Amino acid sequence: MANNLSLVILAGGMGSRYNGQKQIDPIGPSRESLMEYSIFDAFSIGIQHFVFIINQQFDIETKKYFQHIIERNAGSVEFILQTTYTAVSRAIYDKIEHRKKPWGTGHALLIAKNHLTNPFIVINADDFYGQKAFQKANELVQQELILANRYGMVAYKLENTLSENGAVSRGICTVKDELLELVVERTNIFRDNEGVVMYEEENANFVLDAESLVSMNFWVLHPSIFRSLEDKFNQFLKENSSQLKAEFYLPKVINDMIKEDQLEVIVKKSNENWFGMTYPEDRAVVVDSIQNLVDDQKYPKALWA
Repeated sequence: MANNLSLVILAGGMGSRYNGQKQIDPIGPSRESLMEYSIFDAFSIGIQHFVFIINQQFDIETKKYFQHIIERNAGSVEFILQTTYTAVSRAIYDKIEHRKKPWGTGHALLIAKNHLTNPFIVINADDFYGQKAFQKANELVQQELILANRYGMVAYKLENTLSENGAVSRGICTVKDELLELVVERTNIFRDNEGVVMYEEENANFVLDAESLVSMNFWVLHPSIFRSLEDKFNQFLKENSSQLKAEFYLPKVINDMIKEDQLEVIVKKSNENWFGMTYPEDRAVVVDSIQNLVDDQKYPKALWA
């Protein structure tokens, strides 16, 4: 069992397209939020240490709720508040006083630096990854394949990650011999009227292979990443501190480390359907998908009964 493996949940996004605090929106048959299914799956592989990166909307009652379910299952939990000032030099405070948006997923993970000393999984709070993803991650750790210069990722088929309710952005992966070579961020991915998967760029549409592997921010990482995160975030701030919407993305950091020959990333493929909540209309699909999994007895009707 993965007793030394931690789970980091990125729950600090603002949910601007969703129009609400989607991380804690009750969608399960017993009013569970989407990330509770990931917590349940984490417990199933023996994870006992949970780190939440949160924003200021994550109130004291919400913290108490998650603390209760985790501690009741013999786990421990830490909450780390991500603000625009966290882990940022005081020298640039005046440049960022009007910034409202968090600095992104790379910064979110960086601020957990002092809380992680063993390999860990990183996930988004508002995504459903499925039990297989956690099992594959656990196998990598148990086989001692997660090292200072080798990380892991669970990837999904592009066609299993699309939304019926609007275009999405995905990290399209180039993989050779189970190793990640490149992640290219494609925005505005959609199905056309014939069901062909396309992406739009500079007012033109291009076809994508529906079987392409994509990154959904399910990473299996080693604490060595914090050195690179720190260096690259400082460089990012030098170049972008006055940009109100620039974001420091975790996949880009990993991409850069691969290009610089500092790192290789083992890719494990999941054939399960990913689903998540980007748009308000996605909620009904997620509720139905969870109910189907409960009906198939993949999850109990009440996770924490």
